[in-house]
Amino acid sequence: MTNLLLAWMLLWASSTSVDDVHANPAAAPDAAPVAIATDLPPRLEPHRGEVILLDFWASWCTPCRASFPWMSEMQRTYGERGLTVIAVNLDEEPGAAQAFLEQIPHNFGILLDPEARLAERFQVPAMPSSILFDREGNAALFHAGFRSRDRKRLERRIVALLEGATAPPLVSWDRGGDAAVKPWERGVLARPDMALDCERMDLDFDDHVYFSKEASSGGRGFGGGGCGCN
Repeated sequence: MTNLLLAWMLLWASSTSVDDVHANPAAAPDAAPVAIATDLPPRLEPHRGEVILLDFWASWCTPCRASFPWMSEMQRTYGERGLTVIAVNLDEEPGAAQAFLEQIPHNFGILLDPEARLAERFQVPAMPSSILFDREGNAALFHAGFRSRDRKRLERRIVALLEGATAPPLVSWDRGGDAAVKPWERGVLARPDMALDCERMDLDFDDHVYFSKEASSGGRGFGGGGCGCN
């Protein structure tokens, strides 16, 4: 059953991903730079009236392995109230996406965007990145990255939209600082040092190693940081 569902999602994704962009000339690769799109992609119009979590991911993205179980939980918890989760894959090779999906359980729809056209339409800054659309089809939240501390805030926003909240005007991504690297520059983002940390424990351990008092004269990358734990 799982393999059949996966095959259906991949087939559906391959038939829809390109049309989303072709229906909007401003999103063509050779078009002049435009403002971030804030409306529902044409192929998602049948879902207007629902709250949509549109997530951009790739098989090489470590935080995506943490975001998938959370998105499945959101779909399971709020699906009957009108939430639809759709994850857009940016891998150039469909086999890489399929291998990831076979390893990570999920219960939501998958779109394939191997040329990153839909990602360019929304100027996606990092992996993973999510857009929340309200029931009217307006973008209510742009969120880049996925960390444990993000879960409650994102869930509160989902619940608010399900209860009828509308989207405020949006102009930029919530990404905690500039990100010059685009997700379609896969060769750069695939480097381990470009991955967004997703676990609080890892961050706390780094702080302990680099900022502890023992033999420390500076922070990360400076002249100190020596508790002996590393």
